[in-house]
Amino acid sequence: MIPGSEYHRPVMVDEVIGYLLTDRGGTYLDATAGGGSHSFEIIRRLEEHGRLLAIDRDTDAVTETAGRLQQFSSQTNIVQGEFGDLKYQAVESGMAPFCGVLFDLGISSHQIDDSARGMSHREDGPLDFRMDRGTELTGATIINRYPQKELARIFFEYGGERNSRKIAAAIYDHRQKNKYSGTAQLVETIKAVTNPRFLNKTLSRVFQSIRIVVNDEMGQLADGLGAALEVLAPGGRMVVISYHSLEDGLVKNFFRDRKNSELSILTKKPIGPAEAECKITSRARSAKMRVAEKL
Repeated sequence: MIPGSEYHRPVMVDEVIGYLLTDRGGTYLDATAGGGSHSFEIIRRLEEHGRLLAIDRDTDAVTETAGRLQQFSSQTNIVQGEFGDLKYQAVESGMAPFCGVLFDLGISSHQIDDSARGMSHREDGPLDFRMDRGTELTGATIINRYPQKELARIFFEYGGERNSRKIAAAIYDHRQKNKYSGTAQLVETIKAVTNPRFLNKTLSRVFQSIRIVVNDEMGQLADGLGAALEVLAPGGRMVVISYHSLEDGLVKNFFRDRKNSELSILTKKPIGPAEAECKITSRARSAKMRVAEKL
């Protein structure tokens, strides 16, 4: 049984723990706490003087993590914030430098299932897409206001959608008469210009691309990786789990560019989950884990 709450089921727990925990009495940082499932697996394996800092930009996730780690409250610090700013959080916590930093990227099960977030194309919801509801940019702003060419670029660059221009044109034509207010409207527009055989994949690509832009996921990741390297102790490890090629490519290049100067790469190729885990958690199929150690 893979550990986890109804809020979010973590992936590759054994692999994460095996690479991340080099000192059971050390300090660790979970930069993407989610519902606290990975955090729980880390802290329960640490000795009494081991400590953990858990960060998440989603206030719901922070609340969930705090409840999940309540029995370890004397060893943990759980804060709301973007992992692009993790250096600030690390300094404020007084826990740095760290023996290990974990990034479990992408979207949590809770965020997908919560129709009020508007991140899923399977249920109608507002065009929100925000992980942190305190930020201003929403999916509605992108869909209703961004130029047609910019929409096409977003769908292609961040979703890999080959039909991006046709979809962008259809959205532009629709909003000239009726502004978009919900995800169901967007789904119907995409459906009208998409081959039914490819509809689900196309919807997933378009929704992914909007989410990435709304939350500046690529910019956050670039900043977060750089900050993590700064707050790691020599010999400390960075474990990163990605779920699509853009994320994985950024992580791969970050590690490669610092190979032998600042980092030692411990995974020549990304590690994927076992087939048994994929049968339990379909989301795990796309997961790729890379690990590097600070020199």
